[in-house]
Amino acid sequence: MSEENFLDYNEEESELSEQVKICREAFNRGELAKLDFSEEEFDTLLGFFADEYEDKLLLALSRIACQRYPYSSELIVKYSDALIINEEPEKAVEILERQLGLNSSNSDVYFLLGRGEIKMKNFEIAQQYINHALIFSPDGQDEMLSSIALDFMEAAQYDRALEYLMRVYKNNSEDIIVCNDIAFCLERTERYEESLEYYYKCIEADPFNSNIWFNIGTVNATIEEFDKAIEAFDYSLALEPDNSSVMYNKAVVFLNLSQYDKAADILKDFLVYEPDDYSALTAIADCYLKLGQGDKAEKYMKMLLELDQNNIEAYSSLAYISLVRQEYDKSLDYLRIIIGKENVNYNLLEDDLFIAFQKTGLPEFLVYYVAAAYFIDDQEGLLSGFEQLLEFDELWQNMLYKLVPELNFFTENT
Repeated sequence: MSEENFLDYNEEESELSEQVKICREAFNRGELAKLDFSEEEFDTLLGFFADEYEDKLLLALSRIACQRYPYSSELIVKYSDALIINEEPEKAVEILERQLGLNSSNSDVYFLLGRGEIKMKNFEIAQQYINHALIFSPDGQDEMLSSIALDFMEAAQYDRALEYLMRVYKNNSEDIIVCNDIAFCLERTERYEESLEYYYKCIEADPFNSNIWFNIGTVNATIEEFDKAIEAFDYSLALEPDNSSVMYNKAVVFLNLSQYDKAADILKDFLVYEPDDYSALTAIADCYLKLGQGDKAEKYMKMLLELDQNNIEAYSSLAYISLVRQEYDKSLDYLRIIIGKENVNYNLLEDDLFIAFQKTGLPEFLVYYVAAAYFIDDQEGLLSGFEQLLEFDELWQNMLYKLVPELNFFTENT
């Protein structure tokens, strides 16, 4: 670059920076419409704000640009693009269809019509427009194909996305981003073996990519290749030791393997990074319940209640722990909160509720046992428990009907 061209380039950059600053300040003040730029300056500024993902400013400025230069096809296209980006595809399509009547061979117009129709979930119409865009733009199609593929991925149309990604990959097999997107779409369409093929191609090109190792672990876990999943998660954590998502998924693998001690240890590491995660606290407590370590399970359930005083799952587990320990007075404190609600783990409680009744003779435990039997559709337990309940004062039956009104209706009609 000659010294003269270099100076001109710096002046243009300086001028653009100043115009960008002016636009941002005017936008924040609500005075963008007061600004005046040439058609070329508007075009440059819109390109800049699009690259910077300043979507609201982009939309406002492109609208003003079209008002100032209503016959500029370039600015109309940029305004339509801004409308699509800002979730106004219907308006964009309306403008673009008018523009198509003026110029039926503009690939950009067809391309944006395709994107707009994808946003409106008119996928077949979108593909027709996209095919026209490709016809009128035979060279350098990869960027267009990649953009359309991403739009289809965002719309959860993974098979359609794959159609365009494969076309890009044919000419760019070394492009790790495209390869990863193909693997992701195959995973989403449950073609797990094919998905792994592409993820492994990605890892060959970039062996130190923690995210790809995580994806490999996730797919292997899905197809129950647990040893391979653990290995992949270990690689991912070696590269990114504080990645809590990897920790959680690795813990889930150990849960599936019934290795509750290992799962609990990993989840405790996870809590260092996500201390208020309900699912992790619950899972740790469940691990300790299965390991017969009630004290530790109780600790984590109480931590959960500190975050959510109405957490039914925590109260259910605490009730179960108290019943197993034969701390019956304590268990009643928890049972009185949860029995009668539909999202209680009655399967966990039923047997120990009946044992509590047998050991204490307290009809309140029998009431809760009958209620549990009802919610888990244990007809034998329901009938035998109800027959025993009839031997006690009617107030206990009334207590049951209050907890489970359907049982009152049943007894009145039998």
